[in-house]
Amino acid sequence: MRLSAIDIKKQEFRKTFKGYDVNEVEAYLDTVANEVEKLFKEIEMHTDKIAQLESERDKLSHEIDIYRENEKSFQKAIVKSQDMSEDIMENATKRAELIVKESEIIAQKVKMQAKEEIMNLKQELEELRMKNERIIDDIKNYLEEKLNSVEEYSKNRKIFKLESSISALDDVHEEKHNIISTPSFEIDLNIDESK
Repeated sequence: MRLSAIDIKKQEFRKTFKGYDVNEVEAYLDTVANEVEKLFKEIEMHTDKIAQLESERDKLSHEIDIYRENEKSFQKAIVKSQDMSEDIMENATKRAELIVKESEIIAQKVKMQAKEEIMNLKQELEELRMKNERIIDDIKNYLEEKLNSVEEYSKNRKIFKLESSISALDDVHEEKHNIISTPSFEIDLNIDESK
């Protein structure tokens, strides 16, 4: 079950005699809920950043396609301008190739940087998810531990009450036994004296 900050804030516990301080438990749950909410916001922020980088990567990929289309256009222009002098054609070809190479180098660098950034963000996101799961597990273990302590305390109180009741019954039985074992003439004597 995945916990959200709202789930933690709304969590209620049974109230028992001599249980934990309700205000203290609620304050702790508020702190935990705030931390979980902060982690979710960080995850959301990194997710948005990844989406933004992927969008930029797609944009750059589109620009590369445009550059390639430009290259094709230059090639067509070169073919069409064959009637011009060889110097002009050679210069135009070199210029076109240079532009394409430079644009591909730039695009490749940007693409690599975007990939590295995305990988780093994904790693950070995974670390945040793991941290979040650890916090939730710690909270669950802590609450289970405290609940077990309360149940153990309650069980010990019941055993103590039962032992006290048994001791009282033993006293009554012993008193009864003493009365029954008293000789009848002593009882009669006691009755006569009381008259």
